[in-house]
Amino acid sequence: MICRTESRSRSIHALSVLVFFLFSMQSVAVAQMLTVAETEALVRASYFEGMSEDDAARIGPAGAERLVEMLLDPAEGRSHNQILLALGLCGSPDALTAILDWTTALDGVAAVNGVATLDRNTFKAWQALPYALGHLAHSDRRAVGHLETLMNAEAPNWTFRHYTGARLVDLARRSAATSLALTGLPEAGRALDRAGGRASDARFEAHLRNVRALHAEQARGVAK
Repeated sequence: MICRTESRSRSIHALSVLVFFLFSMQSVAVAQMLTVAETEALVRASYFEGMSEDDAARIGPAGAERLVEMLLDPAEGRSHNQILLALGLCGSPDALTAILDWTTALDGVAAVNGVATLDRNTFKAWQALPYALGHLAHSDRRAVGHLETLMNAEAPNWTFRHYTGARLVDLARRSAATSLALTGLPEAGRALDRAGGRASDARFEAHLRNVRALHAEQARGVAK
């Protein structure tokens, strides 16, 4: 009788410990999620070595929703580059739509005004675009297709200082190719292979060789 009582007590104790552990883990996960205020501070801050990817990955649904609002706000233009990256890193279900809406708005401004001249903040955000899509590809594979489209796109209908026409095309496709490689995803590797079959520019061909090697290295890490 005493043995059965002790056994039952041990079982109850073990169950209590398990419940406490699971509750604690859930509480830690909630505690680690950034608040809306912390999310705003993260993307508005200035960094010498770039925004923390680990911190951006902790942005929750409420923070991501706020980022979408900030991306639509011209007053937040100075932070748009980091907002795009943060949306990609946090992997919000609405991130791809928000990013594509931003690019559509950019193209629309240029179309209305003819050959538009971008301000520095908008150009920095455009430079961040392929890397935002590359981060997002890990949670939304559709981003890979948009990176491939960017890699093969014609020159945009806008300029920034000495960046015009062919120079913008070269910058966009090299950045898109690098972002595809960094994902290490099989779909990205196939996109790079297709680009290699079409490349006619010697400099871009050399870049593709380098990033395909980078992709192979990244793919080993993804597979683990």
